[in-house]
Order: sequence, then structure tokens, then C-alpha cells
Amino acid sequence: MKKRMIGLLMAVVFGCSLLAGCGNGEAPKASEAVQSSEAQMTDEPEETTSTETMETGTEQGSEPESASEITDYKGSLEGVTLKVGTDTSFVPFCFPDENNVYTGFDIDLLQAFSEYLGFEYEIQPMDFTALLMSVQTNKLDMGMAGITITDQRKEVMDFATPYYDAGLQIFVKEDNEEITSIADLEGKKLALKEGTASVQYVSDNVKDCTVTTFPNIEEAYLEVQRGAADAVVYDAPNMLYYVSQNTDCGAKVVGELVDGCQYGIVLNQGSEYTEYINAALKQFREDGTYDTIYKKWFGQ
Repeated sequence: MKKRMIGLLMAVVFGCSLLAGCGNGEAPKASEAVQSSEAQMTDEPEETTSTETMETGTEQGSEPESASEITDYKGSLEGVTLKVGTDTSFVPFCFPDENNVYTGFDIDLLQAFSEYLGFEYEIQPMDFTALLMSVQTNKLDMGMAGITITDQRKEVMDFATPYYDAGLQIFVKEDNEEITSIADLEGKKLALKEGTASVQYVSDNVKDCTVTTFPNIEEAYLEVQRGAADAVVYDAPNMLYYVSQNTDCGAKVVGELVDGCQYGIVLNQGSEYTEYINAALKQFREDGTYDTIYKKWFGQ
């Protein structure tokens, strides 16, 4: 009980500061649904109550070996069930498909972790703030939601090795050879999504441009596609996904990443599972698993 009270007090102190940084900033309402690893493989979501799953934590009776004793991590977490929180509105990292089954880059990566390390998992969808608080207070074992790695967050939770380089890039028509960097946007017509980091970035770094903002990023993309705007500046993952899924859109993503950050998987502070996730990520980068999943969702 004392540990739980201490965890909750820490959550209050750090809660506001944890939400800063690029990445997933639009928090949806929390959901009661839980999707298990078994459901992911069968495309049928498993239902349970969030109260029950949030209180139980990791399944007992299946302690992993000490990481220092392991030379081959494959199957090393068999018999373990992990509670994994995610933000199900962060396309293309996690979102519900037409059958209301969660899919996306993070979900495919989570399934690969499960298959390689041998653990089972239950997905607990929730808003971004609740996810971070739940990892801090040990109500979740792990969180995957395009979470930006920051020094403040590392004070209260573990981050696995960075798994995605994020930042802002530029969306232009496919035949546009004039715009290849942020410097080329001076004097141009830009379409931006209102309320996002790209609006502030353009204000601070691009001179003499004309900015039109839209409530939805798809509207901004269409402005470029129909020739009403020269470019969109927005989160690279979303733009890459849009172009990969709309191959006839007549647009491309250009420029180096700016205002960059890295996404990481979060675990409880001092978690015994951090080294297992790091080992799996290393294996996936070496054997091509990571590249296969990346190309599926981002096309590059």
C-alpha cells in the first residue's frame, strides 16, 4: 500500500512534465477494451474489464531467468503475460481496423516481440496521460505509443533502445524539384494542421511564407495535391504512411528530419524486462524483422 501511495504521489509531481516533446500529443478518451496476443493472432479481440487487468499486473508464477544468465533470448519469457498500454488513435503506430482489431507499426512490433521472446500480452488502450501514469505506478508492464524519449521521463521509468527516429518533414507534389529543405519554404504557401508542433516550427524558422491551417491533416495534404499550397510540414511518420497507402496521390516526402526526437518503449523503472526487449530489438535489426515491419507501414 505504501509503495502504491508513493507511486501515485510521484505521478502527480511528474505528470505534467512527461507530456512535453514531439510524438503522440493528441490523447483520445480511455477505452475499456483489452486485446490479447491470442486475439491478435486470431483477429478476434478478447474482452475483459480494465479494472481487473490494471490491478493484477504481470501474471505471477512465471519469473524470467536472470538476464545475465541468458545467451539466447528466444523463448526466454515463455509463461509470462505482460500488460501493454497503447494509444489507439496514433496512426500508423496503433489504430483499430475495420473489424475493430488493433493494428499498426507498434502492434506488429509487439507481436514480433511476443513470438521471439515467448510471452503473451494483453493490450490495454488508454489515453496518453493515463498510459504514462500507469507505467510509472506499475499498473502496466510496458507502453508502446510513439513515446518520445526525454530526460524527465527517464527519471521515473525505463526506456528500451530507441526504435523510431521521428521529427518533421515536408510533403510536396511528386514533380516538385524546387523544394528539398526547410530553407526552400521561404515565400511559399504552406498548409499545416492547426495546433501542432509544425505550426510553431514554421513560425520560428520560415520567413515570408503564407500559412493556412486545417483541423485535419488530410485536408492539408489535399491542398498540396490540388495545387493550392506548395507544401505541408508535419510529422514524418504520418506523411510517410499517407504516401505509402495512397500511391496515386502524386506527392512525396522530402527533406531531412527537423525538430527531431526518438520514440522508445517504456517499462517500469528498474524493470527486469527492459534487457529482453533490447535484445529482441537488436535481433530484429540484424535479421531483417524490423525492416520488414517498417516497410509495411512507411514504405521506405
